Amino acid sequence: MSKKLTFLILSGPTKEYIDPVRFISNNSSGKMGNALAEAALIKGCNVIFISGPANTFPSNVKLMEITTALEMFKAVKLNFKKSDIIISAAAVSDYRPVKIYKHKIKKSSKKILIEFTQNPDIIKYCGKNKKNQIVTGFALETKNLINNAKMKLKNKNLDLITANANESIGSDNTTAYIINTDGSVIEIKNKDKKIVAEKIINETIRLFNNIKADKKVS
Repeated sequence: MSKKLTFLILSGPTKEYIDPVRFISNNSSGKMGNALAEAALIKGCNVIFISGPANTFPSNVKLMEITTALEMFKAVKLNFKKSDIIISAAAVSDYRPVKIYKHKIKKSSKKILIEFTQNPDIIKYCGKNKKNQIVTGFALETKNLINNAKMKLKNKNLDLITANANESIGSDNTTAYIINTDGSVIEIKNKDKKIVAEKIINETIRLFNNIKADKKVS
């Protein structure tokens, strides 16, 4: 009897606080992450679910709620080695403020300058350190969707990437392009995110099984 596969799924936005009441973030709803978790559970897999702030979370998963990108990165490193397939559907903030003010910033001038520093590239870390694992992510772009996604696929050493436009944020439906390392593209036009998620889960399991088959041959 083969062991259950374990998915590590990253979902939702992150929040990077400037002061106790202000932060930078995005409109990610976490719907795609939830759909991916549900699809993996239907396949009989275990799911470790790391999520930023969201309204709902999937049931029957190991849930880890985080707020910032650094917190998500820490949670990923704790669970990375025990995961077979890693999928990042999270909208992680690329930057965080260098300084977080202890108290609310008062209005004192017309301009305020806030210095930012880069957050860790979580999915790139996973791609670089994978060992007989499948690592896949998402590319949300406002232009050159396919080309930018292919560059991300290569630069972050991913096994699969799903490209979609910013219209998908918060929506139940999306048009997605699932891109493989061989250049093949699976187009799914304006379908429920649950359908897209099912296809992604199936593709990642197929790729993982290919790794196992290659190991047996060698």
